[in-house]
Amino acid sequence: MAYIHPKVLEDLEFFSVLEQIAEKAYTNQAKDMIRKTRPATSPGEMMETLRMTDEYLKAIHSGNLFPDHAFEPYGEELGKLQTENYFFEPQTFLDIARSVDILLQWKKFFSGFKEYYPVLYDHFSSLNIHKIIPETIYKIVHREAFIKDNASETLASIRQQIRSLQQERYEVFRRLMKKYDKKGYLDEIKESVAEGRPVLAVKPAYRKQIDGLFYGTSRSGNIIFIEPGESAQITKKIELLKADEQSELIRILRELTAFLRPFEADLYHYERFLIMMDVIRAKALYAKEINAVLPQISQNRILDLKKAFHPLLWLENKARKKTVIPQNIHLDQENRIMVISGPNAGGKSITLKTVGLIQLMIQSGLLVPVHPSSQIPFFSKILTDIGDHQSIENQLSTYSYRLKNMRMFLRLVDPETLFLIDEFGTGSDPELGGALAEVFLEEFARSGAYGVITTHYNNLKITAEKLPGLFNAHMEFDIKKMEPTYRLITGDAGSSYTFEVARKMGIPYSIINRAKKKVHRDKVKYDHTLAELQDKKRVLSQQEKNLQQALENLKQDKEKLEKSHHQVLKKLEGFRILFEEEKHKHEAGEKIISLFKSYARQPDKKKLWKEIMRWLEKEYIKQEKKKSLTTNKKIPLQKIKKEVKETLQQEDVKQKLRQFEVQRMEYVPRPGDRVRMKGSMANAILEKIENTEAVLDYGKFKARVPLNELELVMRKKD
Repeated sequence: MAYIHPKVLEDLEFFSVLEQIAEKAYTNQAKDMIRKTRPATSPGEMMETLRMTDEYLKAIHSGNLFPDHAFEPYGEELGKLQTENYFFEPQTFLDIARSVDILLQWKKFFSGFKEYYPVLYDHFSSLNIHKIIPETIYKIVHREAFIKDNASETLASIRQQIRSLQQERYEVFRRLMKKYDKKGYLDEIKESVAEGRPVLAVKPAYRKQIDGLFYGTSRSGNIIFIEPGESAQITKKIELLKADEQSELIRILRELTAFLRPFEADLYHYERFLIMMDVIRAKALYAKEINAVLPQISQNRILDLKKAFHPLLWLENKARKKTVIPQNIHLDQENRIMVISGPNAGGKSITLKTVGLIQLMIQSGLLVPVHPSSQIPFFSKILTDIGDHQSIENQLSTYSYRLKNMRMFLRLVDPETLFLIDEFGTGSDPELGGALAEVFLEEFARSGAYGVITTHYNNLKITAEKLPGLFNAHMEFDIKKMEPTYRLITGDAGSSYTFEVARKMGIPYSIINRAKKKVHRDKVKYDHTLAELQDKKRVLSQQEKNLQQALENLKQDKEKLEKSHHQVLKKLEGFRILFEEEKHKHEAGEKIISLFKSYARQPDKKKLWKEIMRWLEKEYIKQEKKKSLTTNKKIPLQKIKKEVKETLQQEDVKQKLRQFEVQRMEYVPRPGDRVRMKGSMANAILEKIENTEAVLDYGKFKARVPLNELELVMRKKD
């Protein structure tokens, strides 16, 4: 039997969550649907809603926003569509046209993104969207909610006549107003409007001087309002035409309403889809606000909450710029019931409520603030006993009320149940109440139910150590700072730190020691031992974290050093290769220059050519063995020989060689220098330089010699 009592929703503040979500919806219908949301008791009922909300949230995160779907629902009006002679008002037609416009935008959106949002598209694709609906409506109804003149020829004719008569009445009225004003019959304001008609503001003394219809007086009685007879006759004609206009408007609206009747079912589907999308959008926006996700839905009765937050606490602390400590909570078939102990105000109750509220949310189709790898099963029953429930109406004490709850729990708990009990066993004599609570706990353990309870009772902590399926947990407390850390630690029971907190609050030692003497020595010792163990465990846990962090830092430093070492070796290898390449290029360059110079001067070209080819072959073989880094392309030797031969056979080779030799000269000749030929003792003045030759002036004669054959005797003075 499925059972989730409304009191459970109240205890876990589920209605507050729904109200926060409802505020994000456009339509009142969507707000009402959200407020009426209740948990399902099987996964199939809510999985589709969860997936749709998850898809909508992904669209928000990715920036592929769905088209705006704010619209005005028209369902109530649609229910009258089959009533004879009934017609919609222009605004209703515009609301219907707007809904179809939105769906056409969705259709365009899904044409490019349907594979990204399969569940939402599956719902949308079932709609039969009729483009003719808005097209027909917009031909007749103006977007400012009035019927257009060209809706029919008759309406256009009537309205043209009305405008002509209104202009005629205006001209007649202005003429009469000027006439009576000159005679002094009118008050200072001269004119006004009464019941939609232009009237003259007449002084009481001249009332009988003006023929027309009386429309009352001013509050003071100093002005009488009269519509002149001539303009009144025109007004009558206008009113008759307006009656005709109204009849034509009703005929047009009835005709347009009749046009929509065949589409009634589709129009209902349009509205339901858009309201549903409004609900899904509100859920997705709320999920974004609380960092909620779709966790894994467990089929193996595993409740594994990782980095779980209480959504209401999250939003409250976010507004206060305070942090919330996430909790990790794991229940499975081997460890089904968690017994949480620890100091007051340490976070026990909020941890218990976090489990319950997240469970209610996921079973209501709401995404939850946990890590995506979390696992959550579905429970057909969720039971709670939280807070002080003293019943004034039934004259039940807190303990009586809780006993009534326990009776219900014993009747309902089974493997499909999640129960949550805050401050288990309180409300009666600690020893007697604790003993009864221990027996209840044994029964719950035998039932196979899952649960979370909070307690200060030592006997329940001991029971949790003994019974299969139960385990202890505690809220961490920093005994040095004497304040809670709000972290849930599983595996051990926790101390209540009763005397330690009292000491921090300034209670004298003498009072605390007297209190200790009144408590059974074993209880004090047990609580003190728990406190010491908890503190040592906290210190060890922190040391372990510090050690892990240090190891992680060392690992990162090692990786950085290895990376730097690898980069240095790589650079050194690169420099070595570059040096060898440059050295080889230099040697090859010197050899080529030598060969080119020999080629330019050597009379036996065939002999020299053989020498060049031998050197090329030798160099080619050497490079093939080295697998040169400069290129991966293998160039045939014959092609290289051909290119070298063609180069050597060019007519300007000698000229280029001389230019090259000039560029390599240690002495750079300048006109006016005193120079001499290498190996000669005769000096001359360098008169000018032409290309690679110098013109020398020996006094009695001049001579042309290659520049590279000169050496400096004395530089010309500047």
